[in-house]
Amino acid sequence: MAHELLVALDNDDKSMFDNTLGWPTTIETAVQRSLSAFGKFITFSKFIFAMLYWRATSARTIARIPLNNVDFPLNDMAKHCHTEAAYGSLNKEETQKLMEKCHREGVTMTSAISSAIISVTSTVVSASGDQATQLMLAIAADSRRRCVPPVPNHDLSYQVSGILSFTMPPRDVPTTPEGMWQLAKTFGHHVKTSIAAGQILALGMIMGKIYQKNLGPVNLAEMPTSGISNWGVLPFRERYGRWELVAMTPSGSMTRLAIPMTVVQTVNGVLTIGHFGGAPVISLSTLENLRDGTIHNLHRMIED
Repeated sequence: MAHELLVALDNDDKSMFDNTLGWPTTIETAVQRSLSAFGKFITFSKFIFAMLYWRATSARTIARIPLNNVDFPLNDMAKHCHTEAAYGSLNKEETQKLMEKCHREGVTMTSAISSAIISVTSTVVSASGDQATQLMLAIAADSRRRCVPPVPNHDLSYQVSGILSFTMPPRDVPTTPEGMWQLAKTFGHHVKTSIAAGQILALGMIMGKIYQKNLGPVNLAEMPTSGISNWGVLPFRERYGRWELVAMTPSGSMTRLAIPMTVVQTVNGVLTIGHFGGAPVISLSTLENLRDGTIHNLHRMIED
């Protein structure tokens, strides 16, 4: 939407204002029309079995990033918290180098960035040598292009699903560049197999129910260590007529989120990584440590 408004400001094309937008499509509707009744049954059944197996074989204590002591219950976060953010970026040359290195290593940008994030997160979580303690990274996934027909970008609706979280004991998380590239491959395999199993569409069927549940009591026991959402390469230009696009800053409301959330985007060749959290429950210094560690790890991975 921001890109199209900038196009209109440049007077290149105002035809987008000729017709009003249609009523937006919900993610549940988009997924439902993509599958037959049998397909829905199979996709959702496979996801349920995968989730049950995941829970049964991964009994764990979730590693936690330390929270600040506050004088209000977590259920009242929305009344007392604001969204805090710490942004880091790679310049065009560094972003290009990272893309080229990912291509050579056979991994996606999301996998490489997630590996860098997991590595620094393992140094921030409360110390525990217990193998049963697991670092858990929740992964958001775009469902637009996986629906039939695909949901177009101009449809102003929420079309973000997910897959089962990636888990690993903090003590097993590598901190060397070579180890982080290997972790990126392991992470990428988890993502590929989860997508192939139809988990994105399965979760999309119940996304509304998930968000309704999230509006209930804040339950740390059911929350991952942190989460990541990669918005990918966004369709912006460097110039819109006499206007120059300096930056596009990701944002979002995290006032009820007692875990850090990372949003990744690439605009005009520049990779930006934003770490968000609900302050004062999550401190700005924690987000800055995650930001600095992630960028440091990416620099090391590029130079390795």
